[in-house]
Amino acid sequence: MRFTMRPIVQAALRSLQGLAHARAVAQTRRVAWSSRAQGRPTRLKERLGPALAWENHVVILRAAMTAQDLSDLKIKRAIYLRMLLDSAPSRLQYWVDEDDLEDMPKSRLFEWVAYDLECMELEQIEASMTPAEQARYAREAMTFRGFE
Repeated sequence: MRFTMRPIVQAALRSLQGLAHARAVAQTRRVAWSSRAQGRPTRLKERLGPALAWENHVVILRAAMTAQDLSDLKIKRAIYLRMLLDSAPSRLQYWVDEDDLEDMPKSRLFEWVAYDLECMELEQIEASMTPAEQARYAREAMTFRGFE
């Protein structure tokens, strides 16, 4: 089953993914910086611009949504995150928590950080679902074949 949705929900989904990417980039920089700066008094220059811009866009879109749109957004985002988490074995490959961060390729570090953030976001969304949303989420997740 392919899911169709209102344009505002599609725009919000794209914005949430943009926000997730901006947060993963920022967190990857923090992790890479902290692994290099161990024991040295240095400062990490935060770049809040991209994440803040995406956050503002999401807030504006949510304010214009109906209750049904917000419910659709929550369910579709959870399904998308579940799809991303299912791809984790190929994205993370043989990485383990004990690997040295200094020697890790930036792309692998980014995937690891993104995976952790995806897990946390999915947990938050699932915890906020009403019983009706949980039932719909379970039903739609089982029949998911892609977004239009």
